[in-house]
Formats: sequence, C-alpha cells, structure tokens
Amino acid sequence: MGLLWVAWRGQRAQFAAIAALLLLYSAATLVERLEPELTGLTGQLAGFLPGAVCLVWGAPLIARELETGTFKLAWTQSITRGRWLAATLTTAAAGALAATALLAAVLAWAPPAAGGDPTAWPYYESHGMIPFARVLFALTLGAALGAVTGHSRVAMPLAVLLVGVSQLGGRAVRSHIDLPYWPMQSAEAAAYLSLTLLLTGIAYLAIRRRT
Repeated sequence: MGLLWVAWRGQRAQFAAIAALLLLYSAATLVERLEPELTGLTGQLAGFLPGAVCLVWGAPLIARELETGTFKLAWTQSITRGRWLAATLTTAAAGALAATALLAAVLAWAPPAAGGDPTAWPYYESHGMIPFARVLFALTLGAALGAVTGHSRVAMPLAVLLVGVSQLGGRAVRSHIDLPYWPMQSAEAAAYLSLTLLLTGIAYLAIRRRT
C-alpha cells in the first residue's frame, strides 16, 4: 500500500488534468441539453479521451521518472523494478478507468441522437467495452514509449500519433468485418487488451535494461 500511495502522490497532476477534461465533457453535455441542435457533440469528442490519457498521463509516466532520476530512490530502497512498475501502472490504470466510467455516465446524461447507428464511430468508440480497452491500451502505449525512449518530449508526440493510427486502423478493419455490435466490441476489446499486456512487457524489459 505504501508504494501505491507514493505512486498516487506522484500522479496527482495527471489526475487533475484528466478531471479538468471531464469537466469540459460535462460542460459540452450541458450545452447539448440547452441547445438540442448540438446533440451528439459530447459523443463526437469522447473518442479523444484515450489520446488525452496517452499524452498527459501515459507518455510522461515513466519517461519523466527517468529524466529526473527519481526512479533511483525507489530502486535503491529494496523495491524491485517490476514491483515499482506494477504500482505505477496500476495507479494510472485505475485513474484512467475511473475517468472512462465517469465519461460513460456523462454520455448517459447527454441527449440521445435520434436514429443513431450503433456501429458508427462516434457511438461505437464511446460506448460499451471499447472505451475502457482503448484507454488502457493508450496508457500503456505511452508508458512503453516513455520507458524505451527515456524522454517525455519524444514519447508524447509518438504516443499520440500511434493512438490515432490505431483508431483509424480499427475503423478500417471494422468496415471489412460483418459482425453484430457486441461480438465486434468483444473482439476489438480483446485485441486492445492483448496489446496492453504486450506493451506492459515491453515497458518492463525497457526499465530492466536501465542501469
């Protein structure tokens, strides 16, 4: 618990930044309720949450520790690198998932779009399992890039670019696969979670190579 508390204290700025973004989503939903012609605004913007998590949370998560040298304090206190990484990622993942759940609640409050297609990208990527799986993927992608490069200024733009590419790639694949909504969501979420585990392994190997 002590290591998780330290991780939480080190990530308070990221929690605050994502909380501010959720306030903006709430404001957009309020605008929708006041101006019905803007219905769908929050749903259109919801797909940017994984990119934001990747940019402000995932990419600097390990890279900033390496840049400032603060990781040495943990690694010289009889704490293994794997345990340090697990606490750091667990804290960030809990925050990212909580943010996604809160965004889902905001979207539930938003006026529903009349005659919306559940497989269309604004709805599909902001409802069901996909936003949760995508936010974990985006977080660990940023963390892995930060661990490999050791520089947040390098990891941040790369991570955002790759999150965008993965989003476009997912849409392209879905356009060629004819599956009902929930089976498609399950298959895509499983793919994102598999990549999350792979990226976590890459991050671990990267920090193990550091002296």
